[in-house]
Amino acid sequence: MTQKYLILDTESVFDLYLREAYQCIEPACEKARIGCRSLVAVAMWPIEIDTMGRISTGTLASWSRDECGSEAGLVKEAFAFMRQHDDHVIVTWGGLATDCQVLQLAAMTADLTLPRQLAETPGPRWKDLRQIDLGLALKGSGKTWHHMSEVLLRLGVPVVLLMGKADPAVRPDDIDWVQIAQHCEMDVLFTAMALIAWLRIQGMAPMHIPPGHLALLESFLRRRPNSMREPILRRLADELRAGLGCEFELAA
Repeated sequence: MTQKYLILDTESVFDLYLREAYQCIEPACEKARIGCRSLVAVAMWPIEIDTMGRISTGTLASWSRDECGSEAGLVKEAFAFMRQHDDHVIVTWGGLATDCQVLQLAAMTADLTLPRQLAETPGPRWKDLRQIDLGLALKGSGKTWHHMSEVLLRLGVPVVLLMGKADPAVRPDDIDWVQIAQHCEMDVLFTAMALIAWLRIQGMAPMHIPPGHLALLESFLRRRPNSMREPILRRLADELRAGLGCEFELAA
């Protein structure tokens, strides 16, 4: 049976009003909490893997608060896209603690109903197969949380491609909207690459990691030929192709 995933990433900043208001209420709280964050960008990418291990990708979609006019408009667009892919499993890195939480809080502010993948469901959470948090999956029952960059380095992603990943330099009063959208889309690509590796080691997909990564890179480059990271992505894809030593075709 074809496996269907919807890779998700969000970018958010601390809302100046919410942060100040909360500190007035709880002055002893030195660190702003996640409830004070406001969404500025969302990116998603549907990916399917067939029974032969071939990868097919859908529309790489991203939205910013700037183009949508408000956080409410941004969340509305993102939720509509999720509903178009209702049968896809949401995949994030650390999303259960961050991305999905911020989306739910934004939905409260905007008075919007959550899509199926984010809404509560009866039964134990460990049986909930609507979401995969790869950060949590790799941590398992251990104490160590892995940064995505650590995992990507082990997978052969060059350091230069990961520079600036931890801090996209987004400030509430200084946002480069083109840059933040591209940063969000790159994180979706990175999460997809981590997903392929995780599925492979779990024996959940009949594929090897290098050709899976090559398929994702080539698809991403076709959809975003003007990406700021295009030269580095192209070099990585070419190196993967050369290492495979054969022609590789992406599924439809």
